[in-house]
Amino acid sequence: MKNKKIVRCTNPPVAVFIAILILAGTVLASGPKQAILHSFRSGDGLAPYGRVISDAAGNLYGTTALGGTSGAGIIFELPKPGAPSNRTEIVLYNFTGGSDGSQPYGGLIFDAAGNLYGTTYRGGTSDAGTVYQLSPPAKHGGTWTETVLYSFAGGTDGLGPQSDLIFDKAGNLYGTTDNGGSPGNGIVFQLTPGQGGVWTETILHSFVTSEGTSPRAAVIFDGKDWLYGTVANDGTSGNGAVFQLKPPATKGGTWTEKTLYQFAGGSDGSGPLCRLVFFRGNLFGTTVRGGVSDTGTIFQLTAPANPNGAWAETVLHSFSCGGDGCLPWAGLTVNKEGKFYGTTQFGGLPSNGGTVFQLRPDAGGWTESVLFSFKVANNRLSPAGLFLSRGGALYGSTIGKGMNAGMVFKLRP
Repeated sequence: MKNKKIVRCTNPPVAVFIAILILAGTVLASGPKQAILHSFRSGDGLAPYGRVISDAAGNLYGTTALGGTSGAGIIFELPKPGAPSNRTEIVLYNFTGGSDGSQPYGGLIFDAAGNLYGTTYRGGTSDAGTVYQLSPPAKHGGTWTETVLYSFAGGTDGLGPQSDLIFDKAGNLYGTTDNGGSPGNGIVFQLTPGQGGVWTETILHSFVTSEGTSPRAAVIFDGKDWLYGTVANDGTSGNGAVFQLKPPATKGGTWTEKTLYQFAGGSDGSGPLCRLVFFRGNLFGTTVRGGVSDTGTIFQLTAPANPNGAWAETVLHSFSCGGDGCLPWAGLTVNKEGKFYGTTQFGGLPSNGGTVFQLRPDAGGWTESVLFSFKVANNRLSPAGLFLSRGGALYGSTIGKGMNAGMVFKLRP
């Protein structure tokens, strides 16, 4: 078995989560205002690892990796976060840990009909994970219906999906699995709907060690329908990489993988666990380690002028694990003005409880500023990305360690 540099902390043992402490925020006098929308208890969810999303009415939706009636995770709704009297959590679905799935680490996406889609890390017919759909009831207040679209067998077809999903224009779903494939280093997959509700999996790429392994996050599309993503481990220096997948010229052909950048593990970063963001033709993301203090970076990959040229990496910020935060697991969110927002698991003042940060262009460079530092004694905080509303508010989640189970918060920059 090969050694992997990055500890796969995205799927810690269940015991780590059984105790979670209620997370209370601390705001500097001049800082943005933070509101706790919901504090979880193990019965109504435990450890919300996935990013929350919103429907057109402003209701929030998300998952918790554990907790619920069977301890296998839940899908929840927080109705109308703009109205405090209606912020009561609704558990839309309790995973049983059996064929329906278990441990939904990834977040959710909607289709045009209002159905939700996501992945579970375990469960399914082979306990190797699932892709599922959750359909709303015909009448408000009724029961949502879960359907497993695909159960991974745990072999060449993939094992242990932790990523969010994305749709293409034709309604196909795309995602990644952390393990499985041939030779077992993770895959990028496509699910195509067919007659009778049957979805067919196509393996777009199985990673080999030299390319990088363990794709944990979702892939993204560019304007040409090419896919981009990150792999957390291995590669030429053992520190992960950023990849591109080019679709075949004819339907049914082979997708072509190209490694855009291999992290060296020094000041350039190490261990990207993030979903990438495209902005003005360039890619932006985070690494959980590496940088000047080996506590993570924010990076930019600039596309070459020549299609056959090399992408150039620029470190926009190296975290120090001081007041600026450290160990950013999640990717970035960007607004129209080019300001980026993200979270760190640790760092921040006064208690090293993690941060919500902003990165903005400033006089030819970039400036990172902490919008909010969480106050918590045990330092297990926000691994999920942020959702930026049309009104400019940020929504996110935290995990914890203690008797409770994390929270969903709102922050107004």
